[in-house]
Amino acid sequence: MMGNRKRSLGMKLNKWYSLLVSFIYFIYIYNTHIFEGASLLEYLNVLANFGAILLISSWLISKSVIENTLDFIILCGFILYLFILHSYVTYVDISYYFNQDYVGNPFVNIERINLIPFKTIYNDLLIVVAPVTVIQTIGNIILLAPLAFALLSLKILTNKNKVIFTIILTTLFIEIFQFIQNFSVSGYLYSEGGHRAIDIDDILLNTLGGLIGVLVFILYNKTISNNTVNKKDVASN
Repeated sequence: MMGNRKRSLGMKLNKWYSLLVSFIYFIYIYNTHIFEGASLLEYLNVLANFGAILLISSWLISKSVIENTLDFIILCGFILYLFILHSYVTYVDISYYFNQDYVGNPFVNIERINLIPFKTIYNDLLIVVAPVTVIQTIGNIILLAPLAFALLSLKILTNKNKVIFTIILTTLFIEIFQFIQNFSVSGYLYSEGGHRAIDIDDILLNTLGGLIGVLVFILYNKTISNNTVNKKDVASN
């Protein structure tokens, strides 16, 4: 009984070691954003982006349940994934707002907004077929699949419907965040109203990816369960 308690306590403590993975991201953004003679703003930019995801990662780690080494590996991969996801879809260049010339008159660039379902998917896969558009479509599908898988496998959420709902909220947040980001830079010289696209098809593809992540978890969980049963059968024999 005492041995089980020690093992449980050890796993709870060990899961926090996964935060060490975050320093891989820190080293990456430091090397790509900080150069000789960098200003205080550029240092602040790196620390603010790193700190925001570090807080989210810490909260998710506190909610996770780690029962074995495989769970810990998944958690480490999940933490690294969160930082990579942030760098692609929600990274904020704080120094931009201070180093660029503000000319006023912020506006919404309608050309970067699509509210017609399947319009972009149809154009990218059937009209303007090119490697970059196909890769972009596939990228949007797999973007949040790891999130769905990790939420279930780490028992942060155990209800599959709640996971899908979380994926929908996440993709909505990303699109709204990018819309606000576009608008916030539109008043600056040469911004062209921002460079991020706000597309309802992204929401559809991200949600599809979430469903795929749930299906992958179901297969993964079934495989793990079968292996556990087989090991017990072998041990009993």
